[in-house]
Amino acid sequence: MKLLQRIEEYTVNQNDSKRLISEFILDHKNDIYRISMERIAEETFSSKSALVRFGKSLGFNGWKDFTLDLIEEIRYEKVHYSDINPNIPFENNDSYANIIHKIATIQVESIQDTADQIDVKILDKAVNMLLDARRIVILGVSPNNLIGEIFRRKMGALGKSVEVISSGEIGMTAHSLTKNDVALLISYSGNDVSREPMTFIPKMKENGVKLIGLTSDGGNYMHKEIDTILTISSRERLYKKISNFSTEESILFILNVLYAGYFSKDYVKNYNYKVKNSILLEETRRVKQTELME
Repeated sequence: MKLLQRIEEYTVNQNDSKRLISEFILDHKNDIYRISMERIAEETFSSKSALVRFGKSLGFNGWKDFTLDLIEEIRYEKVHYSDINPNIPFENNDSYANIIHKIATIQVESIQDTADQIDVKILDKAVNMLLDARRIVILGVSPNNLIGEIFRRKMGALGKSVEVISSGEIGMTAHSLTKNDVALLISYSGNDVSREPMTFIPKMKENGVKLIGLTSDGGNYMHKEIDTILTISSRERLYKKISNFSTEESILFILNVLYAGYFSKDYVKNYNYKVKNSILLEETRRVKQTELME
């Protein structure tokens, strides 16, 4: 999880000065480099020592080290992406033409950002895990499990069964998996160990289940616990946004790449299998249409 997302989590799960400091940073992130500690302390009803503790709580030596990393993260976003805010990409007075342009821009940027972060060695490892799996399950809460349904259908067209587990049944499924199975976990934050599917990672590791994680960049819980990680574009805020335009596009792209990688491992066989079944399916549809006409 990127630094900005970790800061945003403090606005939800902290009730002390950390929350006020976090809210101030997010509201003034583009100007944070020129705001003094004195002013931040004053406007957040805290102190310089509280700011130092804030930096340390995020794994830094203090406030200065923290702000250097934060400023670099903000600078990277400004250099590499358009000025369209992925959290609020359009305003209430935007025309349809503007909305179309802005949504298209952030989704294209999300795909490119995701592609840039894919490690081909990790991708190959993940694809081989899928190839060897007796059982493949996708563990994630809505809307991630809904995106997983698209992957399930594509893999099914190649004769490879994938299960998308409903929320509430993730625990039961996780406990039933073995060393012959693969669990594909999808979580943008990947950080709340009390929530599905993260809470079941220890049990699955104990059972030898092969794990593939789709999560945001940074040192979150999933990154620490799972070796095979494919990184979701993480420019969106966790909570304050119109929708998951960027995140959903990123997850779908990763799943499409996994499908394509799986397909490429036995290209001719998979192509012939898919074409043959598509023809049979189309013939079945024609028969049914004829019956309806009669």
